[in-house]
Amino acid sequence: MMLFLTIAVAALAVLLFTAGGTAACAQEELRLPIVMYHDLTSNPLEQDDYTLSLEQLEQALIAFEEHGFTAVSLSSVLRYVLDGGALPEKPVLLVFDDGYHSFFTGALPLLQRHRVPAVVSVIGREAEKASHETCASFMSWTELKQAVNCGLVELISHSADLHVYCRRSGLARLSCESEAEYERVVLEDLQRMADLCEAAGVELQPAFAYPYGSLEPLAEPLLKRQGMLATLTSEEHVNCLTRDAECLFLMGRLNRSGFLTTEEVLRWMECQN
Repeated sequence: MMLFLTIAVAALAVLLFTAGGTAACAQEELRLPIVMYHDLTSNPLEQDDYTLSLEQLEQALIAFEEHGFTAVSLSSVLRYVLDGGALPEKPVLLVFDDGYHSFFTGALPLLQRHRVPAVVSVIGREAEKASHETCASFMSWTELKQAVNCGLVELISHSADLHVYCRRSGLARLSCESEAEYERVVLEDLQRMADLCEAAGVELQPAFAYPYGSLEPLAEPLLKRQGMLATLTSEEHVNCLTRDAECLFLMGRLNRSGFLTTEEVLRWMECQN
């Protein structure tokens, strides 16, 4: 009986997961799945919800191409929406959150081997710390610049100091916080990130990935006001691109867990209306 229930629950989870990828795109709209990665490992025993093996990553890169998907840059997505640029028939955007050092040592060589572009969302505080440490868990500013210089990697902001579980989770607003106080916190963090990047000589694309996916209605107008042209959430839905700039905000992404198979990811990406 317990075995039957376990199988039934697993089947339901897969069904719900697949359904979550459905995006009711109109005929004139272009579907854009965004796959989100975090840490990487060469040891399959270390795989978890936020850690993928390098073997799994390479399998996915090969499978995406075999199923007709073309990895695209964020800048090409912005040009498509804002300037009437072109995109392939089945684009996919690959985003590596947090800027783990394993991206530099593991993912980047695979991206170069397969000529696949990707985005890294950078936590300013971690890149700054890594620039003054040895054996850091995150990429330093120098390593981030080296990744960009290979011609396949673009960088976006994942906040300077707000990617931390403390009183506040990401950009979530505290219950005791006024709108003015909240605005000051967000604007100060955006300025801090700009200052860190300027000092390091690093250029970011005008996009923001919400830390922990924590959404706050007050944040979107602030980010737009500061020049952000796109925002990325952790909500697992496929995006519908149009020529309207608003389609670039609150874009959904699939968290590529180490427990997901490449076939499950492809089903999510290809889920039809």
